[in-house]
Amino acid sequence: MYKIIELAHLMLQQHLTLGDVAIDATCGNGHDTLFLSQLVGETGKIYSYDIQLAALESAKILNANQNNITFIHQSHEFLELNDAKAVVFNFGYLPNGDKSITTKASSSLTAVENIIKELKDNVLIIMVLYPGHKEGKIEADVLSEFCNNLSSKEFLVSTYKNSNQNNAPFLISIIKK
Repeated sequence: MYKIIELAHLMLQQHLTLGDVAIDATCGNGHDTLFLSQLVGETGKIYSYDIQLAALESAKILNANQNNITFIHQSHEFLELNDAKAVVFNFGYLPNGDKSITTKASSSLTAVENIIKELKDNVLIIMVLYPGHKEGKIEADVLSEFCNNLSSKEFLVSTYKNSNQNNAPFLISIIKK
């Protein structure tokens, strides 16, 4: 029905409103940052993180007309929730970039664990995972296991994937009840 990124965007569209705060935890080329920025409008705020300067520079060019974005040259494991209503992770490597530089299971798990510790009700976490490459498979396995073991009394965790494709990207969403 939907590609995974389309589904992620649909979920964000249903969850965020004008004036909200959101985080793009893995900025990449800035497409999710732009989408979030447009959803929350000029009265909202976006914090966009990446460890690669090339990614941030590319994202800044794409988002040149947006005035509600703070770009942060830092790993997602150090992000601060800042009253965000949504946090988006699009793991993997920078599209059209150096594919040897990828997000890592250890820092990604730390980021998600840190957010979960300070998570408030009605904050949506969306993670798009890419098990089609070695590091992505490790990361997908680690994060899936962590998310699947969260308390069902406190959190709603959902996994969405195209089940007729091997190693296809998939989405995990988390919201505190």
